[in-house]
Amino acid sequence: MKVITYFNEHLITIITFILMIGIMGTRPLISLLSNELNASPVEIGIIIGLFPLLPTFLAIKIGHYVDSIGYKTPIIISTLMCTLSLLIPMFFVSLEGVYISQLAAGVGQTTFVVSAQAMAGQLSSDETVREKYIMKFSIGVALGSFIGPLIGGFFGERYGYPLAIGFLGSLGIISTFLSLFLKGRERAHHNERQAKNKIIHSLELLKIPHLRKAFLVSIFVLLGKDIFTAYFPLLALELGLSISIIGIIISINAVAGIIVRWSLPYLLHKWSRSTIAFSSIVLSGICFFSLPFFQSWFILSLFSFILGIGLGIGQPLSISTTIHYLPKEKVGEGLGLRLTANRLTQMSSPILFGGIAQLTSMSWVFWIIGCILVIGGKKTRLKPGA
Repeated sequence: MKVITYFNEHLITIITFILMIGIMGTRPLISLLSNELNASPVEIGIIIGLFPLLPTFLAIKIGHYVDSIGYKTPIIISTLMCTLSLLIPMFFVSLEGVYISQLAAGVGQTTFVVSAQAMAGQLSSDETVREKYIMKFSIGVALGSFIGPLIGGFFGERYGYPLAIGFLGSLGIISTFLSLFLKGRERAHHNERQAKNKIIHSLELLKIPHLRKAFLVSIFVLLGKDIFTAYFPLLALELGLSISIIGIIISINAVAGIIVRWSLPYLLHKWSRSTIAFSSIVLSGICFFSLPFFQSWFILSLFSFILGIGLGIGQPLSISTTIHYLPKEKVGEGLGLRLTANRLTQMSSPILFGGIAQLTSMSWVFWIIGCILVIGGKKTRLKPGA
């Protein structure tokens, strides 16, 4: 009986963990496979930008959908979509196959994230309960982000990138099966005004000052995480590191994210959200700027760990702040708007920085990102009590 209770309480963590092994484990491999298929840095940037392309336009509508029918059905569909999309590069080993895979995977992952995060707001209006579910989701993401690159690095080095991507992606079918056991609270009511909601109405949510700050934190965190995941493997190859070592270093980054998520309640007790958000973004910027100056795998691992702490704490802070200041009936919509901002950043930045890498060097990508985070960190300051 206790086992069943424990299983139900942590089911979303398990589902997220397994799915993120595939999603996050294949992100570095996609860059490496594209490089192996003779894609230029600009082309690699475009491929990375394909992942958030469709979600940029669909995230708010996905949020409306989740608000309307609940989180369970979208979670089931999205986990299956992620699985199928990541099998494509294994059967169609070409840049075209990679393009299609990333477009589909981006939609699937965004639908899952919106649904899993909205679950916290739909299950309870109690802030403590919401924080608990956000923590469970975040831990699942962090654990998957740790295991995924670690497995992907060893599999990619031994069996090749296409097979490694296909294997990691196929694990998602377990998440699809487990999603069937979620206790869905489907929305029986659905007013017509919400159904006809337009994006312009969703943008009105940005009038909430604390929401804008939370979105900005999320943008900076996602910018840092995506650039590190996509371009650090290429920088590390230039520095002469092996694929397995690259996978370990990226996994160390995720370990730090796990640790700092468990420490979040303690940190919030000691310091304000404003101080934590500001410090984490600036710390991340310093690490980005420092990475290209070192070739030692040990020092790179150390910076990766510190960077994981900085980037790992910003995401749960952003999610909880967003849900806290949203009306209960607009949780999915608001989270969709937040992800629209994230995906717009994720779509444009790889193309921009891919061009910078081709014109200069991979090191310049990290130096510029470092400056952006350090300078922009002050904009993330939240008002006291946020």
